[in-house]
Amino acid sequence: MARMAMRWGMGLFALAVLHLPGPAGAQETAMYKCYAKGQVVYSQMPCGKPLNQPKPRVNVRYETPSQDRAKIARRATLTAEARQECSALDATMHEQEAGVRAKGDAATIEDEMPLVRSRKRYRELKC
Repeated sequence: MARMAMRWGMGLFALAVLHLPGPAGAQETAMYKCYAKGQVVYSQMPCGKPLNQPKPRVNVRYETPSQDRAKIARRATLTAEARQECSALDATMHEQEAGVRAKGDAATIEDEMPLVRSRKRYRELKC
């Protein structure tokens, strides 16, 4: 009988140990270091900087450069007249694209040809 009680006691003890929260659960919550009345106080509410959270990594190397910079770099090698023509083509192509989009499925080849010519000239100038 004593052996049976001992086994049950050990089983209940093991079960209780398994259900106790471990230190891993405590590490998941953020702790904040606060100063109140000249003393250091730790809190779960933000009042200062978080202690248990790593700083987010910022890696600028893998970001794509903006297309504005690429456009400026391409146009830097062009002549002044070519740069002016590229700027004019930018504006006209936006207007022509809007016109073709406004017509939708009813747009014909004749409606799209000015846009095609503008794009061709844009590529020829290497804008």
